[in-house]
Amino acid sequence: MKSFSAFAFVAGSFALAAVPIAAQETTAPAPAPAPEMSTAEEAGVQQAVDLGWKVYAYDQAAWHGTDAMLADVPDARTRGIAGWIVNDTGDGRETVFFRPAKDGGHEAVWAGVYDGRKVIRRTTYAPGERVLVAAELALVQATELARAQKAERCAASPFNTVVFPTGKPDGGFYAYLLTPQEKAGEIPFGGHHRFEIVGGTVKERRGFTKSCLTIPLANDKGKTPEALTVTHLLDATPTEIHVFSVYAAGVPVYVLTAGNNRVWSTEIFGGKPRIRLIR
Repeated sequence: MKSFSAFAFVAGSFALAAVPIAAQETTAPAPAPAPEMSTAEEAGVQQAVDLGWKVYAYDQAAWHGTDAMLADVPDARTRGIAGWIVNDTGDGRETVFFRPAKDGGHEAVWAGVYDGRKVIRRTTYAPGERVLVAAELALVQATELARAQKAERCAASPFNTVVFPTGKPDGGFYAYLLTPQEKAGEIPFGGHHRFEIVGGTVKERRGFTKSCLTIPLANDKGKTPEALTVTHLLDATPTEIHVFSVYAAGVPVYVLTAGNNRVWSTEIFGGKPRIRLIR
């Protein structure tokens, strides 16, 4: 068998060499040109990737931080915890659970730094030991303001919240109310909201869908698809919610933007999100 295979390879090579070069050039199909994004589309895609990655990273920090806090503080319910914020640190993201302080303001009950794999530092604080600084109090204010907004709910469970600085000169924050994944194998694409908060007021708000939308990760035979497909009506490109959701899905999400008849692939490549224009 080995000698036959080698002979077939050599014979095939000679046959290919006998074909005139001109004939090869005329019969070879030209590669389809790759679709190009407009400048506006490139900007929209970059924003979606940047914000989607941040939403995912902050949500992961809060999730793993919550598990670690409950292990360290078994009496958490009796300590008056009012919520949490997430700070950027040099080696990860710090989740701080806080409560009102006796002399005003807020103080930390527990804090832990998540480095993308595990909680690497964790501290439980005595009353008055760590009072939140001005930047942390601004995060608290933005979180509480977002939670006070009326927004369409698509689940019985409370919203998950993600808040971080916009990076703009006005010192504002993006605050997200996110529909939680209530069932394994189901990805909620509806019921997510973003608020831009500047100076203690809501400057801008948006929802990402016109209705509730949950997509199962398996068909009626229990088979996981190679990708999910959603139609998006509100933007010309995918949004940060599509990027955030692709992490939970574990498979690419094809987004059909109805307004411009484009097809996009939102996916994870090398551990990082990316968006490709398919058509």
